[in-house]
Amino acid sequence: MLDLLTVGDIKLDTFILVPDASVMCALHMPDCKLCIAYGKKIPVTAMTSEIAGTAPNVAVGVAKFQKKTGVVSVMGNDDIHAHAKAFLKRHGVSATHVVAKKGARSSAATVLTYKGESTQFVDHTNVEYRLPDTTKHASWIHISELGEGYESLYSDAIAMKKHHGTQISFNPGSVQIAEEKTVLFNLLRVTDILFVNMNEARSLLHIQNGESVHGIVAGLHNLGAGIIVLTDGTNGAYAFDGTTLVFAPIFPGDRIEATGAGDAFSAGFLGAMLHKLPLNESLRFGSANAASVIAFVGPTAGLQTFAELKKKLGNNPTYATQTL
Repeated sequence: MLDLLTVGDIKLDTFILVPDASVMCALHMPDCKLCIAYGKKIPVTAMTSEIAGTAPNVAVGVAKFQKKTGVVSVMGNDDIHAHAKAFLKRHGVSATHVVAKKGARSSAATVLTYKGESTQFVDHTNVEYRLPDTTKHASWIHISELGEGYESLYSDAIAMKKHHGTQISFNPGSVQIAEEKTVLFNLLRVTDILFVNMNEARSLLHIQNGESVHGIVAGLHNLGAGIIVLTDGTNGAYAFDGTTLVFAPIFPGDRIEATGAGDAFSAGFLGAMLHKLPLNESLRFGSANAASVIAFVGPTAGLQTFAELKKKLGNNPTYATQTL
């Protein structure tokens, strides 16, 4: 029986660290553009390819907590699919439900990183997801970013919750938030842990920047989710269980490449919860795991084990959460 089954796209990411570029931002809005020399051969400081995507990132992260994890994903019948299955097996993650669809191609992306921030060029292939019957034996299911055709998968997850008591962790994607279909809110009503960033939260609630954090987490909780985990980039993160609101600042460390920081946070938080740690400790584990990942290139190289994070937090006794 799996402790956690993740669902979502798997892609091949190529990470490129760009040493020489410039950033141009609009005066009255956070709309910035990365500018590089046009028609030139540009030297870079690093270039590497890695299997990525929220589903594999979180599965690998929680597997490092000595938990049994697996991934449900639909890919193309190509070399990326074979590479993904080998990658997951190497990290102790079940790839039984990572299937190849005839005639489809796997998704891929190129990630340009300049001064710790990333710009992605994404080639995404839309496929329809369903939960195989055998997945009903998972204790937890984590549903992450999906393209079009997600409605059936959401209905399957709701049925798993109803008939098998499966606990649900949910990180809705931009497509689902934008479309606001009934099945999204049906899934939110049975979600045990909801992961969203500040912009996603505001979009879900149709609110502007003036709303307080208390108001935002209360609004999300009213949608039905049991625990709300709200990330706010370099401003830190919050967790709310319907009664207590806890804040954690970002964990100190170097920032090399930020891809996968949110997934590492989710993996650290979920892994700590699976170890029966309280809300404030789970938040600290999530923050420390995210800080570890952004110190490396790619979303999994910096993922930490439960013991490593426990030691890291122990070596930073001044890093503490705050109840608001």
